[in-house]
Amino acid sequence: MATITVSDFVIWAKHIHGDDALAARVAGLGAGEILSLTIDGVEGPWRKMDDGKDGRPTPGVRPLGRAQEFWRELYRTRRGDVVSLEVHWATQPGVEEQGAAFETRAVEASRRLVRTDESRQAALDAFLALAGQGWKSEGRTMTRDEMHAR
Repeated sequence: MATITVSDFVIWAKHIHGDDALAARVAGLGAGEILSLTIDGVEGPWRKMDDGKDGRPTPGVRPLGRAQEFWRELYRTRRGDVVSLEVHWATQPGVEEQGAAFETRAVEASRRLVRTDESRQAALDAFLALAGQGWKSEGRTMTRDEMHAR
């Protein structure tokens, strides 16, 4: 049985002890893959973290749903402790459904963030239309030295 040190809001592969093959498998998962972990007797879904902006894989898993609530409480109350870890790959009932729900929300959010040439042009036009909307003084102009009576 593997163990894990509670030391972050996510589980990093390098913090998995007692089973090097398991740590390598977790690190080798593809971005977004869902697996079920039992930590200290509590089972829940975990998602492999997305790759970094530079394309390198991130060697960690992030809790989802009830696992997230449990892990946050564990982190708050038992940070630094070593707890047991068992892996049940995405064959357990309910894990794939919870992972699919998470993926659906992520896809919907990314669709809202899609930028098209038309939306970019509209934003630029709206920004440029603000050019004549600024405040303009009708009074006497003066230099900074005059203003501060230097």
